[in-house]
Amino acid sequence: MSRFEDLVDRNGLSGEDEARLRRVHELLVQAGPPPDLPPALERPPSAPSVASAPSDDDAEILQFPLLPRRRWPIVAVAAALVALVVFGGGYLTGHSKKKASSFETTFVVPMSGHNSVAFLRVAARDSAGNAPMELEVNNLPTQKKKTDYYELWLTRDGKAIAPCGSFRVNQRNTTVRLSVPYDFKRFEGWVVTKQTAAHPAPGPVVMST
Repeated sequence: MSRFEDLVDRNGLSGEDEARLRRVHELLVQAGPPPDLPPALERPPSAPSVASAPSDDDAEILQFPLLPRRRWPIVAVAAALVALVVFGGGYLTGHSKKKASSFETTFVVPMSGHNSVAFLRVAARDSAGNAPMELEVNNLPTQKKKTDYYELWLTRDGKAIAPCGSFRVNQRNTTVRLSVPYDFKRFEGWVVTKQTAAHPAPGPVVMST
């Protein structure tokens, strides 16, 4: 694993962004290299062919700058960590065909927390205007009480504004289906908050884009 300074251009990064990048890099170093990718998975089942071109609607979604430009280095490193966790646990190998047949992903947003990572997969809107989403979280702590849960939010100006759904985790990898009617162009990103009786929504942020 290369040094942090060799991987990331720190020019223009805030202290908070650099600290998050360093934390994710340290997790990658601790985990070590992932196993070799099986030949059958070198191209994800849901990936479009090189010759295919997205429709006008798809292009608008794919080109939508959901995150500020300066945040993309964080997203890239977080995505690498998510891939490491997924392949290391053998999760993608066992479930890739099922995901490809049951959920058509339009774009993916990686998320990260202190020791956790996630994929938020977003599909094309249905005829009513709802956008189906599939959130896969890895290593979020299980809830201590039956009344505790996590909440996914869209953010604006760094604040959790629009709730996108609640969920609980009971194992290392948890995947939940959600659906929202919001116009994503009105928001900056997503966060996951921890909700307990002592913390009215929105609670403390445990993951973010």
